[in-house]
Amino acid sequence: MRYIRFVVVCVMTLLILLSSPVYCSPEEGAMIYYSEETLSAGDIVQLEQGYSFKLIDSSKDSGDILLKVYYKDEEIDIRDSFGDEDKPFEYIVTMEETNEDKKEEEIDYVVLRITPVDFDEKDDRIYVEVEIEQFLDPEQEDDDFLMLDTSKSVKVGESLSLEDGYTLEASDVEDDSVILELSRDGRSLKKEELETGDIFIYSKNVDGNSRTIFIARISKFFESSTSSTVILKDVTQRPDLEENSIGNVVRDISKNVSENNNNDTNPLISIPDSIDKNKGELNSSATQNIMNPSSTPATNGNGNVTDHVNTDSFMPILFIIIIAIGIVIFKLS
Repeated sequence: MRYIRFVVVCVMTLLILLSSPVYCSPEEGAMIYYSEETLSAGDIVQLEQGYSFKLIDSSKDSGDILLKVYYKDEEIDIRDSFGDEDKPFEYIVTMEETNEDKKEEEIDYVVLRITPVDFDEKDDRIYVEVEIEQFLDPEQEDDDFLMLDTSKSVKVGESLSLEDGYTLEASDVEDDSVILELSRDGRSLKKEELETGDIFIYSKNVDGNSRTIFIARISKFFESSTSSTVILKDVTQRPDLEENSIGNVVRDISKNVSENNNNDTNPLISIPDSIDKNKGELNSSATQNIMNPSSTPATNGNGNVTDHVNTDSFMPILFIIIIAIGIVIFKLS
């Protein structure tokens, strides 16, 4: 009788666990753009691969930002355009891919993540500092890279030879910080002091869009008795297409205006209190498919995008939990 009870409990537990949704965090491709910008309502930031976004409004009290995302100047229909420091705004695309078992499954990929980190009020305007991360969109055929998502190391006091005449030099390692200097054909382009986890990026504006020429993240430092080495990860480089580097923040989506011109910005749009209160219940992962009709997100009966659920990788954990519960019940009975 005890064994029958044990089997029944195991089956019931398995059914309960399998019926519960399990959230799978989205994948991240190669980082192709990173910046920290100070924006006010109406500002537009041009990104890679034809993307851009516009800051509609920000709330210093709640810490929220409200955004619109564009692809080739066409607004993307996103159900939740809010974000805050704890739950950044994310634009996600869903791809149908074949797994190891040769079965089709839906995989979510983060394309854009925008995190507000600080707010300031000046001249009756709210300014917000945002961290912008853009990852390679898997739906786009983009092979215009000299190197993509690789790792490199550079000894302090020496230069690392990159592609297209670029070099990267490391100097002055002290207290887990280093100074990196990017040059091309002997001409210094950018010099910056960085710590572990920081991102070094050199980008330009090409035809109204941002183009990242070089990007790398400081992974760690390796020190021996005779030398110090900086380990880089997420290293990506594109060919250089123009000489002059300019900013990528504009005030109107139809034209590029200097970042210092604040007269063309749109007035602030107030976020209703009711939206502020209910925003926490919304899912800031705006999953949409805008470029590839074959990659269609799963939808519920109301046409809303549903969370991607995948329990295959959790089966061993579920099995262990079931066995543990069964043993406890067996001992107590």
